[in-house]
Amino acid sequence: MGSNSRIKKILSALCVLAMIGGGLGVFSNLMVNKASREQYEQFFKAEQDFDVLFLGSSHVINGVSPIDLFREYGITSYNLSMHGNYVASGYYLLKESLEILEKKGRPFPKAVVLDIYGGKEIVFDLHNAWDSFPLCRTKAEMAANLVPKEDQPAMLVPFFLYHNRWNELSDEDFRLYPSRKYGVQPRYEVCYPADETVTDSQDMSEADEEKLLYIDRINQLCKSLGIKLILIHIPYSYHPEQQREANAVCQYAREHGIPCENYMNQDIGLDFDIDFYDQGHLNAAGMRILTAELGRVLKEAGMEDHRGQPEEQVWEEENQAFIQYRIRQLGEVRDAKAYLMGICDPDFMAQVQIWQPALEDLQIAKLAERLKKSGHEICVTETRIEIREENGESQEYDIYCRIFRKDDPDMPVHTAGFSILQ
Repeated sequence: MGSNSRIKKILSALCVLAMIGGGLGVFSNLMVNKASREQYEQFFKAEQDFDVLFLGSSHVINGVSPIDLFREYGITSYNLSMHGNYVASGYYLLKESLEILEKKGRPFPKAVVLDIYGGKEIVFDLHNAWDSFPLCRTKAEMAANLVPKEDQPAMLVPFFLYHNRWNELSDEDFRLYPSRKYGVQPRYEVCYPADETVTDSQDMSEADEEKLLYIDRINQLCKSLGIKLILIHIPYSYHPEQQREANAVCQYAREHGIPCENYMNQDIGLDFDIDFYDQGHLNAAGMRILTAELGRVLKEAGMEDHRGQPEEQVWEEENQAFIQYRIRQLGEVRDAKAYLMGICDPDFMAQVQIWQPALEDLQIAKLAERLKKSGHEICVTETRIEIREENGESQEYDIYCRIFRKDDPDMPVHTAGFSILQ
């Protein structure tokens, strides 16, 4: 009886510990910052293979769309970038992502594309990337090398940082919607550029030694696994010193046999007046232009076209969800320029009426011209556009748009009018 009693006590204690552990797990998942999980949950759970992984900061998260890349080229990819995470963090993110793929028995990517923008990471941005990754050797190595000693415990076990977030919780903490966009975050704004672009590739400043060290580490890791490494520099119109430093990094990379596409020094069709949502980041239209250019580079690098293969069905389902996401985004846009940018979309067909004086604005004129060249219907009127609303009343607009899906041209998916000259 004594032996049975001890066994029962042990089992009871184990059950209590399991309940406490489970409760702490649920509590921790509720309290922690959700940015990392929203960005990487799809990658953690994905069953399909990725031929390309993208790494970098917000320039990449806002600039490279895997779904558009598959649509145009049939190349499978995931965007592992995160705001404020640069080359050093990219090394550890790549290392851990490869270990995750290996544990799942999935093949390694055939290519890694790394953006070279940026400087030193800060703790807040590292949390945004790493909080959803479990405690592991690579995460500990990252924390030891990139995080101040006093902040390392919370980086390794985020519960220490977020356990008192009660007063910050919102509905979004209880309803997690992981991204289905393979890591991209399209932006719906239009911004004029700063006057600080360095387009001469020979205009250089000294390259950051730590950045070169981590590029070498990424290069060696990729070489050891037969992965092609391609460096890129996504355009922006501020921080000319960072642009000059990037020129030096590109020269260093080419001297060491690493391909580097410096898009600050190339004309790939980006218009600084209409393809950026702020002075540093591409909007949804700029994203598609850059993605198309990267598809060309990756195709030349030997990436396979998977269209017509079994995995196409999964990507087509995600593409349909992505189209619906873009339609919902249009419903949230209140700015005429952002709307005209957003409807210049390969899956939309637009009928746009514009009152002639509105075209005196440079950005509106350029956006209207791009829509026209893309096959959308543009009608310039001599008077303001009068529209009868559903309530029977008439409303006058300077710009009025009716949007259709190209695969269903009979039913508009969105309409919007804008008065910008009053």
